[in-house]
Amino acid sequence: MKKDVAVVGCSGAGLLAAYELARKGTSVQVFDAEENLNPASRTLIVTSKLKELCFPLGSGAILNEIRGFELFADGKMATIPFAYPDLVIDRSLVIRSLASMAKAEGAEIHMGHKFLRFNGSNGQGLSFSVEKNGNREEEEKTAGVVIGADGAASKVAQGAGWPALRLAHLVQAVINLPKKYAPDLTKIWFIPEETPYFFWLIPESRQRGVLGLIGDDQETSRAALEHFLEKKNLDPLEFQEAQVPLWSRWLPVRRKIGGGEVYLVGDAACHVKVTTVGGVISGFLGALGVAEAILNGGESRRLRALRLELTIHRWLRKLLHRFSREDYVRLLSLLNKPAKEVLKRIPRDEAARMIRHLLLRQPRLMLFGLRALLKHTG
Repeated sequence: MKKDVAVVGCSGAGLLAAYELARKGTSVQVFDAEENLNPASRTLIVTSKLKELCFPLGSGAILNEIRGFELFADGKMATIPFAYPDLVIDRSLVIRSLASMAKAEGAEIHMGHKFLRFNGSNGQGLSFSVEKNGNREEEEKTAGVVIGADGAASKVAQGAGWPALRLAHLVQAVINLPKKYAPDLTKIWFIPEETPYFFWLIPESRQRGVLGLIGDDQETSRAALEHFLEKKNLDPLEFQEAQVPLWSRWLPVRRKIGGGEVYLVGDAACHVKVTTVGGVISGFLGALGVAEAILNGGESRRLRALRLELTIHRWLRKLLHRFSREDYVRLLSLLNKPAKEVLKRIPRDEAARMIRHLLLRQPRLMLFGLRALLKHTG
């Protein structure tokens, strides 16, 4: 028996889940606190795997195609070409596109409806309250399933008893792209004393790009970025910022409340690759997995596969967080032609497959990883 589904939050993952469920014949309603669907613009980069998720993006959502990475560490450089280009996308345009797709399949989207609390279950399903149009007028809604798609500080997750997530801060500056920078190559700088992650420069066109990093909080992240901009002699045109969750362990995405069910998707579910703190593809895979679970009585092959991938990314990040500049220089030196061929062909969203092939093509990476781990332990 199909259950009515309520999605809280017009995030990309929430709208994709709504679209997938609606096209399979499920009655879906989406609720969002904002009066209008006008999500903040943010430039993002994703692998070509986006095109494998079987949904079209609206005109203009793809800003640029990236043909490879340039990696830098203390004067050492390695170039990694891609067999299939990465896609630079505008978050706001992708969300609008997904909203149109969901509505075309019959999903109803209600803006100006802020989720307040769960009220328990009744004879028809799970009851919850929303505040309508910001005027403190409350309405009670009922659904058999509620999906929390309302971000890293999800009110749905809090109301259903999930623990708060550890957050990091993403900040990037929109810049005029220097003429010496190729518009189809992303640059990555490893400077572990300034950020345990990396600095990136993503061209969104021949004229503009975004330069950013992940940090522990807004103040230190912004200070590190401004210092790096000054060092590179680049002037910020504007800043884009967001709180992003840090994955530390698999978060069960389903809970029962009375006679109803609550699921989480996207940042609310912490479906983020902690190596890069990227959550578009993993969030979309999680959304499709949750839709699969709702339709299949709680079972989802997609969610099992995603759990394995995110676990591998977690172990990689635990190792990378221990790296010094010298470790990164050594790592780039070990990227021989066979290793680069693996990185060229296998997207970073397929971590298990990528690592297996990397170790076969460059066995010294295994020894290097063990030495780096031991050197920075104890």
